[in-house]
Amino acid sequence: MTDETRIALKNYDNLIRSRGLDDVELDWDTDTLIYGDGGAVIDTLLDPNFTGVS
Repeated sequence: MTDETRIALKNYDNLIRSRGLDDVELDWDTDTLIYGDGGAVIDTLLDPNFTGVS
């Protein structure tokens, strides 16, 4: 597993654990990570500082 993949999975896991499954969604058609009242591009999951767990 690459470091980039590990960071993305850790960030996604942290979002799911902190917000719950009903508040986090990946929209593959638009490459959007949706959470709360907003969202970000999916590539944000690659940022080691995104959720502070990477």
